[in-house]
Amino acid sequence: MKEFISEQSHGKEIVDVVFEAAQGAVAAIKKHGEENVVNGAFGTYFKEDKAFLTFDSVYRVFDKVPDFQKAKYASSIAGPPEYQLAVKHWLFDSVGLEIDADVIATPGGTGALSSTTKNALAPGETVIHPDIGWGPYKTIAKENNTPVEYYKLFEGDHFNLESFKETCTNVMKAQGKVLAFINDPCQNPTGYTMSEAEWDDVLEFINKLSEQGPFILLHDVAYIDFNLKGDEYKKLFKKFTAMNENVLTVIAFSVSKTLTAYGMRVGAQVLISNNEKGRKKFKHACGNTARGVWSTVNNGGMVAFSDIALNPENKQAYLNEKDEYVALLAKRAKIMIKEAEEVGLPLYPFHEGFFLTIRIDDHVVKNELHLKLKEHNIFFVNVYGGLRVAICSIPITKIKGLAKRVKEVLDTIVETENETITDKSAESSNENDNANA
Repeated sequence: MKEFISEQSHGKEIVDVVFEAAQGAVAAIKKHGEENVVNGAFGTYFKEDKAFLTFDSVYRVFDKVPDFQKAKYASSIAGPPEYQLAVKHWLFDSVGLEIDADVIATPGGTGALSSTTKNALAPGETVIHPDIGWGPYKTIAKENNTPVEYYKLFEGDHFNLESFKETCTNVMKAQGKVLAFINDPCQNPTGYTMSEAEWDDVLEFINKLSEQGPFILLHDVAYIDFNLKGDEYKKLFKKFTAMNENVLTVIAFSVSKTLTAYGMRVGAQVLISNNEKGRKKFKHACGNTARGVWSTVNNGGMVAFSDIALNPENKQAYLNEKDEYVALLAKRAKIMIKEAEEVGLPLYPFHEGFFLTIRIDDHVVKNELHLKLKEHNIFFVNVYGGLRVAICSIPITKIKGLAKRVKEVLDTIVETENETITDKSAESSNENDNANA
């Protein structure tokens, strides 16, 4: 008998670990008081006074956007021409705007990720993600009926190039095409940023593998404007223009995160390829997806971003304000990392950004730690390989001593696990002795 739900939608159930952890933190704050709870679950920026970070340089510009602009549809599915120009200026000013690229407006970076997956792969084809990555990557893959293969993000304290190569090569052999995600800089959830040499190795490999079939590189730059190098990092984009014609690079840009205006839902797909015909076909397909899924993006947000990006005075005001909070993130991270080293709490390699991740290889121990920390009113996000700590949302007063508190709980769990293993081993030995008696 037929059901309301379609066959391909069976098994869909949203259990978002970020929102789940955040809701737990909010409930604990209501019950125990804000001063007694460590909320390391929210992926949004909170200032030292615990207030939500909103930039005056952004919202004073937004205040000046006429009401009719906030109310109306955008003038184009791909975004108004001035918005498309603003995105190019924002990303490519550091390389002299020499990059030929197409821009499609999307609702946040998530829209860019989803549209790229949908238009690069047929249902049933495989997408490639890092094993440690943003949880909704999996949701996007499931929504588009694309199985996932994972490359190991790290080998020691650096990017695992060999795992990336092996995974991409296997998928290319199997389906004649590759779509691979790389989240850089300020990787979510670890805070890792690849070196220029690592990027050079990756791009050299992609160029070579693309001789066997199309390679679509999805470069998720959600936190690009919170890296320590500022616009210097964006010089990387010039390298994408030297790729083979069988390579398409899609930059997934989140205006929402750049402006800490998460609810504004403004972003962009930025397409770079020397295969102009193939790039234009991809652009048109993404435009069709936009019309059929979300129609147009928040017009007031796009107008405000354009006024910030294309007005030197507005842009400088934003940079001055933003840089203060990039420095604060670094200060918070430095304290957490130093204290983690002192107490022996393992972390994944961190360079910069909103998050760092406690490394816990044992899945059982990790899940137990996640639960036990809640009992101590400490809320993190449970991710593959560890627990994500949102330093963006924890003031310095609460970061101090946090590593020690976590390590003490972790040690108790490990000790209990070891005792259980010892007890089971002793029971097994006794059973063997009795059987041999």
